[in-house]
Amino acid sequence: MAGGITPNRIVTIPLEDYNSDHYLTLLYQSMVNLGWHIGYFDHDGIIAYTNISWESYSEEVSVRIKGNNVVIKSECVGYQFWFFDYGKNRKNLDVLLGEITYSEFHLQNELEQTTQELMDAVPEKQFLSLDDPPMAGKEQLRGFFSPIVPVKKYMITPILVIVNTIIFFFTTVCIRVLPLLLKNNPATPHENIYLKIYLWLGVNNRTQVLNGQVWRLITNTFLHFSTLHLVGNMIVLVYIGSLIESKLGKWNYLLMYLCTGITASMVSIIWNSAEISGGASGAIFGLFGILLALLSTDFYEKSARKALLISTAIFVAYNIIPIGEGIDHAAHFGGLVSGYLFGWMAYFGLSHKNNSIKKWGFAFMVSVVAVVFVSCAIIVSPQYQTKQYEVLMEKAEKQFNEINSDFYHTPDSITRQQKLDIIEHQALPEINELKKTANKITHLILSRRKKKEAIARAKLIDLECQTFQLLYRQFKEQNNYKYQEAIDNITGQINKVRTDYAKDN
Repeated sequence: MAGGITPNRIVTIPLEDYNSDHYLTLLYQSMVNLGWHIGYFDHDGIIAYTNISWESYSEEVSVRIKGNNVVIKSECVGYQFWFFDYGKNRKNLDVLLGEITYSEFHLQNELEQTTQELMDAVPEKQFLSLDDPPMAGKEQLRGFFSPIVPVKKYMITPILVIVNTIIFFFTTVCIRVLPLLLKNNPATPHENIYLKIYLWLGVNNRTQVLNGQVWRLITNTFLHFSTLHLVGNMIVLVYIGSLIESKLGKWNYLLMYLCTGITASMVSIIWNSAEISGGASGAIFGLFGILLALLSTDFYEKSARKALLISTAIFVAYNIIPIGEGIDHAAHFGGLVSGYLFGWMAYFGLSHKNNSIKKWGFAFMVSVVAVVFVSCAIIVSPQYQTKQYEVLMEKAEKQFNEINSDFYHTPDSITRQQKLDIIEHQALPEINELKKTANKITHLILSRRKKKEAIARAKLIDLECQTFQLLYRQFKEQNNYKYQEAIDNITGQINKVRTDYAKDN
């Protein structure tokens, strides 16, 4: 199989006149000649890793003795773009089988002795084994439906995929049907229908979470906004889950998934202001963070660790770059960092001699850290007054239109004195109220980006008010030249404020 989430290629070779130990010796010597890194060798088989180059960031080559046959498999360790191995696994097997001929020729008179020496040198206990290889979970992904079939060492990941998919179909139906039911409801403005539905479904939102709806930190991780969004996340979840679920244990794995998802969602709340967000990517980046932490230790065998570390680092580095609209980069970063921290906690827990700590200790500590982080973040995170800002801006726009009407849209039939009275008794008080509105806008608690916008718009309002006041004096004094320079100067300031704000955004 050249494609798939874990692209691999398998060849089966009859032993014929060779006994299994002799053929394993030939394979071992061939791998050494090729410069491959042997992670495991014994009577039952071999696990080795190819060299890392521009063409390949290491594949795992495993050999198993099955009856009177040798089964050799080359499998990609890292996540492959478009899920194809681009000929790497075929090339590995071709090179290996070609090298066997060379080894066979040079060892033909010494094969028995070399085999005996090699088998005598095998340590009683090795870091790796064919029963529990570094990519044990990936062994389960051997059919079209295998990613969604729960089996031993790969139990929670397919369940998460199924749950996410079912919820996606449910939310899709809601998004299609509920607007039809609500569109005739005068209490629900049309532009708010979809936002209300998404909030009802449980998406992440700063205002709601900081007002006590903490459950959104979990529910949003199971919500996706499109088929592409869902499929992309589930493919990567299957990949990373197949790598680490069997290493952490199914319940610890589930807890780590949820805790990194919650933490990532909270980081999104801290960073973002009023946007809604959802998706499993924060939790998935958390799983990559866990794997990176474990790969920073001796949790994996050295050769396997190097291959996995490079492939994982390439994937994370490529996907963590904050490029693209509509992507919650804060959640990705929060998941990755929290996952790395939780991964170290998992390492110390799993390597502890006490079985209780090994089984439940680090899971308890991860839960405590996640709860403490969320609690502290909710306490210290300011309540952004985004809604009040929108209300004040609507009020300011209405006041501006009324002032503009008093100056420019009075009936032609009224006298000059009547227009002056309108300006003095209606427009000037409205100008003072508009300036008060602008002052309130500058004192609102907003996100950094929104605050910058608010200050710019308040400045524009103040400058417009100054213009109206100068126009009033000009009209009252019947002098079209006295204040023109000042009006032109203010107009220049207005254009500069608008230009500077446009540049920054």
